Amino acid sequence: MSGLVLTLSLGLFHYSYASAGPLVKSEENVRPIEIIANGEFIKMNVHPLMDNNRLLVPIRALASLGLSYSFNSTTSVATVQNKEGDYLKISANSSTAYKNDKAIQMDVPAQNSNGRILVPIRFVSESLGYKVQYESIRKFVFVNSQDYSFDSKLLYQDDLQAARKAAIALPINRDFIPLGTLDGYRLHQYTFPHARADTYYFNDGNYTFVQIKDGDAIAIGQLYRERGKPSQARGNVSPEMSLDRDPFMEPFDHRSVLFFENDDGMATIVYQEDKNEQVKIKTKMNIYSDIIQKLPDHK
Repeated sequence: MSGLVLTLSLGLFHYSYASAGPLVKSEENVRPIEIIANGEFIKMNVHPLMDNNRLLVPIRALASLGLSYSFNSTTSVATVQNKEGDYLKISANSSTAYKNDKAIQMDVPAQNSNGRILVPIRFVSESLGYKVQYESIRKFVFVNSQDYSFDSKLLYQDDLQAARKAAIALPINRDFIPLGTLDGYRLHQYTFPHARADTYYFNDGNYTFVQIKDGDAIAIGQLYRERGKPSQARGNVSPEMSLDRDPFMEPFDHRSVLFFENDDGMATIVYQEDKNEQVKIKTKMNIYSDIIQKLPDHK
């Protein structure tokens, strides 16, 4: 059954991309970087960007961490204050910021994008005291308060939608060099076992197999497999990985659920009913975590 599930996922993958014709690498095909703050995906008008290998994040997007924010459009100066009363003044196109009137140097200048000030991620960590992690597999930025910790019980709650949202909001850790991102591939897919949130495999052209233990999402390995092309693998999987008999795939043997993005701003679920009837549900995505939709009957 697991081989059938992965084959279904591959088929949807080819439908999503190949049916639209050949893709070329362009700015439109570069996926925006998402921010997860204290375990919650942030809705943003302006996404983080890369500048000379420096990642800049919109500081206003961190308001959910307890920051107050104001922007003077005349002077292009942003003022940010945390819960402890410390404040920062940041000027667009300047590499000098001020914390409580003391000058602080940033490694790259702040940028102004539609009234949003973007600052280097290292600056966010050092000046505001947040823990910052960049996940290279999905290209996500995780920003946590010093007192934030993930509650593993979230993965085993009765609300499976909330449990799976909590699962994808964990950074994927790995001890291998990832395969990298395929040119033009920007849509994401997640497959979970029936009624579980503590393991999944993620598809963005490569398959990343993830297990969550003690609140840590660990990538077991990655696999690239496509007809007519040599298979590639990293981590604790091989290019010849059996999709039917590999131990990792055993939990997916019974009515797995596939969540994926469409290129029209919608998300789709695919699952099988008890009589092996395939069901598809679509809904609008307003924020990344909307990719995980609500399902009936603890599927």
